[in-house]
Amino acid sequence: MPNHDWYIEKFQDASAIGYRITGRLYHAVSPYQTVEIYQTAEFGNLLVLDGAIMLTEAHEFIYHDMLVHIPLLSHPHPKRVLVIGGGDGGTIREVLRHDTVERADMVEIDEEVVKASRLHLPDLAGQLDDPRVRLKFQDAVEFVREISDEYDVVLVDSTDPIGPGEGLFSSAFYRDVLRALKADGIVAVQSESPFGTKGEVGAIQAKMKAIFPLVRLYWGPMPNYPFGTWTWTYCSKSGREPEIRRPEAAAAIEAEAKYYNRDIHRSAFVLPNFMRKY
Repeated sequence: MPNHDWYIEKFQDASAIGYRITGRLYHAVSPYQTVEIYQTAEFGNLLVLDGAIMLTEAHEFIYHDMLVHIPLLSHPHPKRVLVIGGGDGGTIREVLRHDTVERADMVEIDEEVVKASRLHLPDLAGQLDDPRVRLKFQDAVEFVREISDEYDVVLVDSTDPIGPGEGLFSSAFYRDVLRALKADGIVAVQSESPFGTKGEVGAIQAKMKAIFPLVRLYWGPMPNYPFGTWTWTYCSKSGREPEIRRPEAAAAIEAEAKYYNRDIHRSAFVLPNFMRKY
């Protein structure tokens, strides 16, 4: 919520995160949520959906590097990629750094997020017009229900498990994603913070372990989310571990990326004891 010259997001009535803002650049109420973009004093533009901070321009690269490069570099030759959500465009931007990718489908339920991002987050949304991208505005739950054996990698860049994103955390959805993958396919999802959330990380792991042959939790810093730490979950249809399969591609990505490198790829799966229970 805006508070004079600050934007403050309260979290579980127990903590908060805030940014000093200099103005509101965008405000719209879509059929799904309220979409806002604020200009911050120090961290670029700030995307907010239904009051929840999604990203700042200064820090979004960490989230997108972690969601995208670890699964894509763990696949020997990813040609077709499905991005679910990701209306700001940052996930697609990183997917297209991989020269093996021939087609990237993005299924986003809310066209308003893409509209706002094109206007005020051009460094993220600038690749949405790439000819390899097919942009679909529809419910991803319904989309994957009709797909079978089509994608090498699926990336679930969803909001939190409430509102428009709630269905993207269900066992039925994960089963449909499994079917949508090719035999050696990989999926990665954002899986919430290990601190302070009400069991979401463990619930996601339990559901995925009941469906996928191999599930691995990984984590990293995320300054613009509550508690400053986030997790992602890697799942393999074939049981392939998240090891670097394309060393030359990994070196090329590392040379361009602001966060990802090969050491991060390996160390992200080293978990502290309290997270190993998941």
